[in-house]
Amino acid sequence: MKPGELRRFKDDLIEPAHEENYGGHAFTVLKVDVAQPGPLLVDILVDGRIEKEWGYLWVKENSEVLNEAR
Repeated sequence: MKPGELRRFKDDLIEPAHEENYGGHAFTVLKVDVAQPGPLLVDILVDGRIEKEWGYLWVKENSEVLNEAR
């Protein structure tokens, strides 16, 4: 994943760590935090809101790319 990438959460998404259910929602990756120690984190823009410091691997495994160049 990289900043500017358009992705969509899987329809059958189960989100134990977040209050909102974003299953099927499109989002844009805003920031991938590679400078901090520990697990990678991402900031995303979804439904007009910025969600900060979500786990990179969780987001990647529970979403798919929408604008991948072929």
